[in-house]
Amino acid sequence: MRKLVLFGEGNFGPALLESALIVGQHEADENTFALDGSNMIEFRRNFDSICNTVYNRDSLLLLCDISTSGIAREAWLVLEKRGLMNKALFVTGASVPTALAALVFKDLIDTDEELIKTLKAQSEQGLMFFEG
Repeated sequence: MRKLVLFGEGNFGPALLESALIVGQHEADENTFALDGSNMIEFRRNFDSICNTVYNRDSLLLLCDISTSGIAREAWLVLEKRGLMNKALFVTGASVPTALAALVFKDLIDTDEELIKTLKAQSEQGLMFFEG
């Protein structure tokens, strides 16, 4: 089972989840979490708490804003400390289509490789360009 965690600077994680749920008309399950990144100490505590629930067959699907943010670095540190790097798929530059695909496919696709392909395809389909 994959635990989906959305996070980033400020309220990026909760806002991304809320947007994906509205657009996709879905509901989050008990293994989906949106963490606020406004307070580093609170984020660390909440993320660490989620990591406490990762058992033998579980893994983490992490969606965040940018890989160089302080919150992303904090998540890396918690994963390293807990020895969970090999159980985490870390996706940066997450968008609403990425989050929606993660919600739909996180438990339907078994391998990380196939999940990566699906998330990438869904994210690219969500891109639109307008020229004036």
